[in-house]
Amino acid sequence: MVFLTILIAKLISKLLRFMNKGATSFPGKVALYMKYDILNTLSKGVDIICVTGTNGKTTTCAMLEYALRTAGKTCFVNKSGANMISGVASAFIENSSLFGRCKKEYAILECDENSFPEISRYLDSKVVAITNIFRDQLDRYGETDSALLSIENAIKNMPFATLVLNADCPMTYSLSENSSNDILTFGINENLNLATADSIAFCPICKSELIYKSRVYARLGNYFCPRCAYKRVYPDVFIEDISFSSEGGYEFFITSNGKKELSSLSLGGIYNIYNYCCAKAVLSALNINENGALSAFSGAFGRLEKFKNNSNEVLLMLVKNPVGYANCINYVSKMKKDINIVFALNDNDADGRDISWIWDVSFSKLNFSKVFAYGRRAFDMALRLKYDGFSDVQTIDGENNSQLINLIKNSGEDFVVFANYTAMMNLRKHFIKSFGGKEFWE
Repeated sequence: MVFLTILIAKLISKLLRFMNKGATSFPGKVALYMKYDILNTLSKGVDIICVTGTNGKTTTCAMLEYALRTAGKTCFVNKSGANMISGVASAFIENSSLFGRCKKEYAILECDENSFPEISRYLDSKVVAITNIFRDQLDRYGETDSALLSIENAIKNMPFATLVLNADCPMTYSLSENSSNDILTFGINENLNLATADSIAFCPICKSELIYKSRVYARLGNYFCPRCAYKRVYPDVFIEDISFSSEGGYEFFITSNGKKELSSLSLGGIYNIYNYCCAKAVLSALNINENGALSAFSGAFGRLEKFKNNSNEVLLMLVKNPVGYANCINYVSKMKKDINIVFALNDNDADGRDISWIWDVSFSKLNFSKVFAYGRRAFDMALRLKYDGFSDVQTIDGENNSQLINLIKNSGEDFVVFANYTAMMNLRKHFIKSFGGKEFWE
């Protein structure tokens, strides 16, 4: 049954690739329908790293893939958008023989928070990393307590995994309270105090409002509870003395395994320093030295991804919740002012139908002259921008890709595109056709 299931799934995958489709989920759906516990077989003999949380999953997984391959290890990662159980099954099938033997040493799995409990029932993970827990799509995930409970239930199925927890996130670190797993923490020892949404935090133990000695952004920082004494621990892997580099990234000191060293990251955005720190902590848990390889990491698709059009450039940024949006805005606000901004907003199932979260984002830092709203909810986006002082927003209603592509091609100016998930996936496909690049499954 295993042989037949894998054979059919592989044939479906080849057919979809021939049709220029991603084949990231459907082969897994078929395999799970034929044999619901197929992952029990496929996951044997491979070291599994699960990465979950609200923000940073895809980039952290991409960093781990880059570091492991640089260190000479064989590995695979399920591609973004395929972070539910069907996507995980598809990734294993693609990297296994017809008899169900995995061909790689490591599996790096991005796991949707809601799907993680189901995924965890069939995997014996070596490391589980939780990046952070923020408010996300409320109609899909509910409040943060729901995401926390979902991850906690998944961890119970993985009693031998090392947990890599963000010490700066009070919700994330609380997972250590009732866990017998080995714990490794990471964090940033800086008082950056970047203004973002979701900054009021309550103790996950007694629900009192937390007090912060220092803050990085949103709920992340050095917190303590005045009522029950719950507090941030000093992280095992931490970053400090952060400074901007001339190339647009950062330089900083990182301490891991008791060793402090100067390092750098070519990506902008403080959130990417957290992703870097999380990846370093995972590698530390695996006793793998990446020898500085992560400093050369250039990004995951759709996350600070650049496309070239003759003399001008398009920067594509995925934004899907208030905290992520605020961090991207902080990054772009420091750029030169002669660029055009596109705000792309959809409300498809994968995005969540509720777009009220855009009212929790402050756009006023983006003092740029040419602003465009695009997507299924372009007029809602334009209205939101009007309340933050953008009086002349040009609207591209619906997913009129040709109009936007022609605008970019004919302008001769640089563009920054903020896009939520399905808008990013749709635009990226057309950017590749027009400006070049690889599909995300390649």
